[in-house]
Amino acid sequence: MKKHISYLSVLVFSLFLFSSCKDEVKNKGKVASTGGPNEILIVTQNTGVWTGEIGDSVRVAFASEMPVLSIPEPEFNLVNINEKSLDKKMFKTHHNLFIIELNKNLKSAFIETRKDLWASPQIVIKINAPSIETFLQVFEENRNTALELYRENERQRIINSYASKFKNVNVFRDLRKDFNIEMTVPKGYKTAVLEDNFAWIRKETTSTSMSILVYSSPYSDTTDFNPNKIKQRRDLLTKTKIPGPTYGSYQKIADEFIPVQSRQLNFNGHYAIEMRGLWDLENDFMGGPFISYTFVDQAHGNIITIDGFLYAPKQKKAVMLRELEAIIWSTKLVKD
Repeated sequence: MKKHISYLSVLVFSLFLFSSCKDEVKNKGKVASTGGPNEILIVTQNTGVWTGEIGDSVRVAFASEMPVLSIPEPEFNLVNINEKSLDKKMFKTHHNLFIIELNKNLKSAFIETRKDLWASPQIVIKINAPSIETFLQVFEENRNTALELYRENERQRIINSYASKFKNVNVFRDLRKDFNIEMTVPKGYKTAVLEDNFAWIRKETTSTSMSILVYSSPYSDTTDFNPNKIKQRRDLLTKTKIPGPTYGSYQKIADEFIPVQSRQLNFNGHYAIEMRGLWDLENDFMGGPFISYTFVDQAHGNIITIDGFLYAPKQKKAVMLRELEAIIWSTKLVKD
């Protein structure tokens, strides 16, 4: 129950923030946002703010480890700049901005959030506070909401880059026809397997492998959302559908040392369970991270899971995992 209340509070807070800036949402004429993947610009009045208690709190909130990776990587890379640097276009158009303003003349702290203020897609969050203490209090209360907004914007930035000429039309048509979903999948991926209630979309390079699985079955009741049941369905499917390179090897969830994380969320208007974990091969030595979303197609009475996993030995994986996450979040159910 606590998780459900927490999710609702995040949603209400986000809606409240954006209701005050409807004009900014209309991003006609906005330049394309800039900046590196998984990057946030932290804007401060001086370096002392960044090296002090405020900077420590911001780093804990935004630069903590991306959930469930075998080798830790920060979820976001933070770059500190002085507020005067915002006069430069290269900084003002960054896709993720977090601005800290300390002003002792303020009576209380408050938050300003703008979407697509100077570029698109862009999230600008500014906390105004009269003191370090009041900033820390307000930031602690709202840091999770801010993190979700940056995650959402990061996904949107990726999808925008694929939405037109870089979209794989063939994969798009396969998923629309067989699963009643639309997904923005970039070129480079291809449909490796397409069967009743199962699809395997892959992108292979000489050093990496990135995959998206789509599978469905008739929805029975709310127990279908039980994380243990979702894990069982995944292991059963990957045992038969995702073979390894050696005889008798197959993919399975590897949660002996790092448990799978699950949470409830709103997935493009649908109640869903997100799961993040690690996989490895039975009878072989490959492995990597996976992320999945499980939701119901009520019109057709099916429960659908979309699962992304990757294999990239000796390489950083946070950016690649975010790409899979963004592709999955582009999913929309087709209305009959």
